[in-house]
Parts: sequence; C-alpha cells; structure tokens
Amino acid sequence: MMLKVGICDDEPLIIEVMRRIILEIADKNAWEINIRCFESGKELLEAVDTLEAVFLDIDMPELDGIETGKRIGERNQECKIIMATGREDRYKDAFRIQAFRFVTKPFDEDEIEEALQAIFHTQIGMEMIELYEKRNSYQIPQRDISYITAYDGYSEFFVSGRDTDRILRKDCSLSELEQELSKELFFRVSRQYIVNLSEIKEYKRGGILMKDKKIVISRRKKKEFEQAYLEYDLSVRG
Repeated sequence: MMLKVGICDDEPLIIEVMRRIILEIADKNAWEINIRCFESGKELLEAVDTLEAVFLDIDMPELDGIETGKRIGERNQECKIIMATGREDRYKDAFRIQAFRFVTKPFDEDEIEEALQAIFHTQIGMEMIELYEKRNSYQIPQRDISYITAYDGYSEFFVSGRDTDRILRKDCSLSELEQELSKELFFRVSRQYIVNLSEIKEYKRGGILMKDKKIVISRRKKKEFEQAYLEYDLSVRG
C-alpha cells in the first residue's frame, strides 16, 4: 500500500527535517510513502486532491494552517490532517478543523511514527473488489465485507451498508480470495468461511459472533486465528 503524504511549512529547513524523519520511519517499517513538499498553504491546496495525508504547520504567513485546513476539508475530506506546532495555545484552533493528529515542534520521531501508523490503519480495506448481484457488477470496498461463505464454484459475500445489508457473489474460491483480500483485515477461519476481523462482535469457545450469525472456527485454525485477532486488536487500540 502506497501512502501519499504532503509536508507543508514555510521554512524549507523544517520541511527537510520532517521529510528525512518520515523516510527513516518508512524504511524501518517497510512502508511505501510518497512525499510531496509545499512551502505555502496555497501551493498545498493546488495539489491536495492527490494526497491522503498532510503534515501541516499552523503558523504560516498569508494562509495559515487553520485556514488551509478548512479549505482542505472542503476539497478533499479523505485527506488526514496532522497539525505541526510548538504552540499549545493553537491546539484548540486545530480541533475546529477536525485534525486527525498533532505533532509537536521540535519533532519527536515517535509521535510522527504513531501518526503514520494511524493513517495506514485507516487505509486498510479501502481497496475495491468487484462483486456481482443478479449479473450486475459492483465495486465494493473490502472493509464493507463482513464475511464470505464458500460454495461449489462460487463465494457469497455478506456486505454491510450504511442503510442496508446485502449478499453479493463472485465466481471464485476462498483460496483465490485469500490472495486478493487485505491480510491485515481478513482471516480464513475454516474451509467454508473468511471473516473480517473488524466485524467480529464477540469471540468465545471457538466461535465468532458476526452481525447476523455465529461462525465456528476449525480446530486447526484456532491458535492462528487468536494470534491474528490479537494483533488486529492491538493495532486498532494502539
């Protein structure tokens, strides 16, 4: 997964320090991060449609970080804003634009790494998958799939929507789907089921409670599932 990140600060030296820190963190974690640098809010706004996150300085001339952040929200609501400042008195202003995270100046590498980790987590499962209903094709975000059931020659997908749930299908096996689906989000618990770890309501006594049914984990998958579920839970809770 490639993350497209912007750095916006009116001081070139600050930009370079931040850029080097992000590159070192990316190398350490084997993350793919594409960085673009901007020396003003105006420059950033011209390219914000291409970004998934931006480290934004609050105190800049002409167009400060708060006003820039407001305009980012109008143009690209999916872009995560990480405010960078050494002034605690500006934090309240940043809350008004729903900043995703804050990092302090001088920069703390752990703070920046935690912010990047949180951004990557929001991107998990955003990849699209083509599914079918009555021969009509739909592009569905993977994270909307609660669980998948295998049948002879095809698989059914229980998809959770904002207003309603529905069942779609695809002519493929679970083994093929294991190669396509996000490994951070999905786990195959038996020969017949793959589940979305984020959709599990309860787990006990070898059974998973999903939105509309209980799914039994095969004995040989139990320990592996518990490890995967624990790792997912830790990544969510930090």
